[in-house]
Amino acid sequence: MTGYGKAETNAHNKKFTVEIKSLNSKQIDMNVRVPGSYRDKELSIRKLLSTALSRGKIDCSLYVEYTGTEKTANINAEVVKKYYHDLQNIAKELDNNDELMSTVMRMPEVMKVEKEEIDP
Repeated sequence: MTGYGKAETNAHNKKFTVEIKSLNSKQIDMNVRVPGSYRDKELSIRKLLSTALSRGKIDCSLYVEYTGTEKTANINAEVVKKYYHDLQNIAKELDNNDELMSTVMRMPEVMKVEKEEIDP
């Protein structure tokens, strides 16, 4: 009942690596680790594992490495313009115009990250 397996595949400009370790045990005890962006797939992974495995202490880990060159984050131009305009007005009132753009780029919702959906 003790075993170890590792598999890798490339899809959607990402490298997926799955490691499964098992130890002998009378009952099933499953521990699944996935990256935060794939938390919604954890239940599907658990169901898939429980159909194939009936008992044992099972550790399953999913690792995702981005391999593509495509851009996944975009600048939210409307938000940047709004923040910049507001900060310019405040800077004029305070007679201080230092580093406005670097300040704007650190503000919330300036960067939009696109999530790519995949099926487990």
